[in-house]
Amino acid sequence: MKAEMTLAEWIGKRQQSVRLTSLKTYESYERAHIIPFLGSQRLASISNQHMMEFREHLKRKEKLAPKTIRDIQGHLIKILKDAKSHGYIEAVPEAAKAVLKTSEKPILSQSEQKILCETLKKDLNAKSMAVLLSVGAGLRLGEVMGLNVGDVDLEAGVLRVRYSRQRVKTAEEDKTSVIKTALKTGKSRRDIPLNEPLKEILKEYLKHSTQKDIQKPLISWKEKRPIDARTIQYYFTELKKSHQLDPSVTFHSLRHSFATRALEAGVDMQALSELMGHSSVAFTLSCYGHCATEHKRAQMEKMAQCW
Repeated sequence: MKAEMTLAEWIGKRQQSVRLTSLKTYESYERAHIIPFLGSQRLASISNQHMMEFREHLKRKEKLAPKTIRDIQGHLIKILKDAKSHGYIEAVPEAAKAVLKTSEKPILSQSEQKILCETLKKDLNAKSMAVLLSVGAGLRLGEVMGLNVGDVDLEAGVLRVRYSRQRVKTAEEDKTSVIKTALKTGKSRRDIPLNEPLKEILKEYLKHSTQKDIQKPLISWKEKRPIDARTIQYYFTELKKSHQLDPSVTFHSLRHSFATRALEAGVDMQALSELMGHSSVAFTLSCYGHCATEHKRAQMEKMAQCW
C-alpha cells in the first residue's frame, strides 16, 4: 500500500534516467547517507523535523562538507518530488528545500595565481598542464581529464570540451573504476577560445604530437595511458604545500579563481556563464554575483578622487 511504503522501498522502486557517473554518485548518497538515517521512515510520515535532523546529522556526525551536504539534500528532494508525482505523498517537507549557505569560495589571490603559473610553465608536463587548464580556462578536473589531443585546435584557437573522465564507485563494495562519458548538457559541451598565453603554453606542450595522437588523452603518461585524476589531486596538494597556499584551497578552487579573474577583468556574466559551462546565467550569478559586486565597488572607489 502507498501509505505504508518506506523511503528505502521507494528508492528501490523508482527509476532514474541519468548518466552512469551521476547514477553511481546518487546510489552512494542513498546507500551511505539517506537510507541509513531515513530509510525506515514511511514516506507519508517524513516531516520537517526529520529533514532538519538529517541535515544536522550530515553536518555534525558525518562532518561532511557544505557542498556535499547540499548535493545530498538536492538528491533527496528529487526522490521526494518523484514520490509526490506518483501520489505517495501530498507535499515535499519545506525543510527539505532549505539550501545550506556556504562560506565564500576559497580562491587564489592574483599574486598567488601568477607565481603558481610561472612555476608550472617552467616545468611543463602533463600534471602541470592539468592545473594550468583549470586555472586558465575554468575547466573542472573531470573535464580536463576528458580532453584528447584532438580537442585542442591551435589553428582556430579553440579548446573543445565534450567529455569528462571520472573515477566512480562500482557495484562491488569499496571498488572504483574510471569511465569517460559525454558531458550531459549542451551548455557544458562548449568551445573555449584560447587567449594567447594559454595557446602558447598548449603549443609548447603539444610540440611533439603528431596526427596519430589526436585520440590520445591530453593529460597522459608518455605511453599514452591517461593519468588518474587522483594523481593530479595529489600533485596539486604538494603544490599547495610548496607554495604555502591556504589549506582550504582545492583543485576546484582553480576554476573559481578563473571565474573571479574573469570578472575582475570585466568579462560580462553571460560570457562567463558560457565559458564555465553553467546551465544558466542565473546560476552563474548565484555563484559569483558577490565577486562582481565587490569588483564594481572597487571601481567606484577609484571615482573618489572626483569629489
